[in-house]
Amino acid sequence: MKIEVFYDSLCSWCRVGKVNLHKAIDKLVAAGKIKEEDIEIIFRGYVIYPDYKPEGEDYKAIQIANDDTADWDPAKNTPIHRWAKRAGLNFEFDRITVKPNTFKSHQLLYLVRDIKPEAFEPLLNDIQQAWFEDGLNISDIDVLCALAKKYVNDIYPLKEKVLAGEKLEEVKRDTYEIAEGKYKIDLCPMFVFDETVTLEGMIPPADFEKALLGQPVGVPVSERKYDE
Repeated sequence: MKIEVFYDSLCSWCRVGKVNLHKAIDKLVAAGKIKEEDIEIIFRGYVIYPDYKPEGEDYKAIQIANDDTADWDPAKNTPIHRWAKRAGLNFEFDRITVKPNTFKSHQLLYLVRDIKPEAFEPLLNDIQQAWFEDGLNISDIDVLCALAKKYVNDIYPLKEKVLAGEKLEEVKRDTYEIAEGKYKIDLCPMFVFDETVTLEGMIPPADFEKALLGQPVGVPVSERKYDE
């Protein structure tokens, strides 16, 4: 089974959904209902805010302007915090100052994947933790490269490639041609199973299990359309 995961580095629900997907896979593998070697996960970047300045935008100003400050609740009693807790994750939205332009993060992830495929998801986890928990600016190529050093010995050539625009067209292809064009995706996270069924948004492990077992769940690709 092929699972295409459309994600953005700044997407909180993408972070939770990724954990829930793996929980479902691990549970079904342990129960002998699926084989891990039969599952292929393909991560495709989906840039939610392509028009942000390269250095990012003022996070708090944007959230206030959009009346979207609920997640700053000191008690962490909001949907994303509750879902995160169940997934074993943490969010510290009050530490964030910059809402990033994520193109460079995707470019770097794609470059690292070419060199060391098994490092892609751990690096994505680190990038998301750096923003959501440490409040670092993941628009900054130096911040990104510092995180990638754990997985790549010589990071300087990758930095130069990102700054030269390498992998930018591939990220744009995944965002515009595949996500929006092929699958009519206009939000993330989105999980596409064998190019036929999609799951989006807040997805519990139980729904992932159904999709992995071929049971009715989600929206068929043939029925997807953009929200009016």
